[in-house]
Amino acid sequence: MRTHYLSLLLAIPGLLPGVGAAQAVPRADTPRRGTLRVTFDPVVNAWDNEFTAAGKRPIGAALPARVFVHAERRVTPLTVEFGLTDRIALSVRVPLVRATVRAVIANDTSTSADSVLAATLADSTYAFSPITNTRRGLRFFPGDAELQAKVRLWGGSAALVLVRLPTGHLDSPHNLFDLSSGDHQTDIEAGLAQEVTVAGRLWLNASLRATQQRSGTRERRVAPQDSLLVPITALSSLQWDPGDALALDVAPLYRFNKYFGAGVTVGYFTKQRDHYTFASAADSVALATRLGSPRSASVLDAGTAERRLRLGIAVTYVGPNGEGSLSFEQTVSGAGGRIPVTSVFRIVMRTSHWPF
Repeated sequence: MRTHYLSLLLAIPGLLPGVGAAQAVPRADTPRRGTLRVTFDPVVNAWDNEFTAAGKRPIGAALPARVFVHAERRVTPLTVEFGLTDRIALSVRVPLVRATVRAVIANDTSTSADSVLAATLADSTYAFSPITNTRRGLRFFPGDAELQAKVRLWGGSAALVLVRLPTGHLDSPHNLFDLSSGDHQTDIEAGLAQEVTVAGRLWLNASLRATQQRSGTRERRVAPQDSLLVPITALSSLQWDPGDALALDVAPLYRFNKYFGAGVTVGYFTKQRDHYTFASAADSVALATRLGSPRSASVLDAGTAERRLRLGIAVTYVGPNGEGSLSFEQTVSGAGGRIPVTSVFRIVMRTSHWPF
């Protein structure tokens, strides 16, 4: 990652007021009453491969020609948390998302598969965008904003309730490798965080979050998930009920001294299957007329359940006036549909001060 991020991270603790203990997963503490805590924690997700039913494969491997694809999503959120009391805090998180894809059809002199694929995408039967890099004007979008209330309990634990708003941008059904900046539907999340310090050096931290995803709408080409080249006549506006999710993060940290610490991160995520239905019977009839035979919207459900395991390492710095951390994580296993084999680079910078 760019070196100026690291330089900024190391400089911030000496410039901004506040104290705390940085970490790479959700934490249990809250700012003191009347204190404003500001957190800047950009996250870079990048991947070239996917976990599929056939094993780990490059993105777009199911296409009839070789395509080299690199996907990257950079989330730059700003979180502002205010302590109503010494144990209760409210926060707002507003993310800006930069989603980019670098994609090119490989030139193969032995066959014409690359030119056939390009012609197929451009054909009016399919009407897909050409395979190319994400245009500059389509890279930046707001993500799903969050409102959170956290209550610090006893014994180093805390409970939280979060509402995720539908402010993100969905991916296009006319672009094979487009990336979304959010789900653009409402989520309600409840969670618990627990922190325990052993012998003043070993910091054990765990977070459990359960998410109920509310129904929304989205446009999709109605076909099985592993069918990439789907005619545009299969396009329909659908009611979408995304599956509920559960996430567990564990991050033990060893503090070498009062300033520096290092540890590992383990993240497990599971999500139930999504459910698609037509918005009305007329939409179902219209799709059947265009395709020449009926097709259930539930064909999109298969492959939408997910299970992912992510492992990583983290280092932290706590100064007299601020805190920060760096972490690198890798998705090591995935099951369900096409699960990105994601490398995650995360920076956390946090400071607290009295606003008045």
